[in-house]
Amino acid sequence: MDPITHLTLGACTGELLLGRRFGKKAMFFGALAANLPDIDTVFGLFEPGDQALLLHRGFTHSICFALLAGLLLAWLFHKWFSNIRFGAFIMFFCAELGLHDLLDTCTGYGTGLLEPFTHSRFSFNLLFVADPLFTIGLLVATVVLLFTNRSRKKWAAGGITVSLLYVCSALLCKSRLDPAATMTTPAPFNTLLWYNIKKTDSGYYTGYQSVFDKRPVSYTYHAQNKYLLKQSAPYLERFANGYYTVSVSGGHTYFNVIRFGQVQGWQTKDAPFVLSYPMDDTGNENMIIQKGRLAGWSRRSIKQYLERIMGR
Repeated sequence: MDPITHLTLGACTGELLLGRRFGKKAMFFGALAANLPDIDTVFGLFEPGDQALLLHRGFTHSICFALLAGLLLAWLFHKWFSNIRFGAFIMFFCAELGLHDLLDTCTGYGTGLLEPFTHSRFSFNLLFVADPLFTIGLLVATVVLLFTNRSRKKWAAGGITVSLLYVCSALLCKSRLDPAATMTTPAPFNTLLWYNIKKTDSGYYTGYQSVFDKRPVSYTYHAQNKYLLKQSAPYLERFANGYYTVSVSGGHTYFNVIRFGQVQGWQTKDAPFVLSYPMDDTGNENMIIQKGRLAGWSRRSIKQYLERIMGR
């Protein structure tokens, strides 16, 4: 999820766990701890693009890291604040780090929960990487907690509860989608419009489906074209988790990870994929996951997007 969501969830959790002992400082410590796993994005800047994709949400997002880093932080804070039990700090930091991992697992990127023991990635595909409706309750609660000394635990618990209810609504929406789809993940910023994939031996069918749709999903076929891959791509294939196509454009070969959808694919069936990785050494592959995610948005396209969400 985005940094603001992690920050506000960390602040609300910090208030619940250590607010009575630390006051508002517990929110600050919680917000910092909740964003610690994303330090891997800094390391990724010094790695080749294909390896950076796997480095992010790898070991620093694992249960092992949450336990080890949680224990280390608890030991340090107990040194500085010896009047507070060591066990309280262990619960605090392990919970903050673990919640970060659990929340990221709800998105479609893939989280290495069991690193370094297995490289398998876990994704529930319930939330888009940034969803204002999930974050709004946490954000309101955090802002209120910064300025009030009354009913602080109720505000913190209320913000978390609103987000939990939203996740439950996402589960309900997902249960209403095409059961023949082998993968479903939310379209940007909502859980009412979803991106569906049907995997076949030679390629994939992709289509967008609103929970309000009354017509069948309109799918478009994409051949995998694996034969076009002239060189080994072990990191990309692992990251794609079996969902990729290969294409050639302008004399360049592209490895398309189709799990992340298409650029405004809800209105253009043959739209390019969000993550289209150039196999040539162009020198700008790092953080290419963001390429095209918001390309082409305008007032008109936003209106069309809202209409598509409503099933029109």
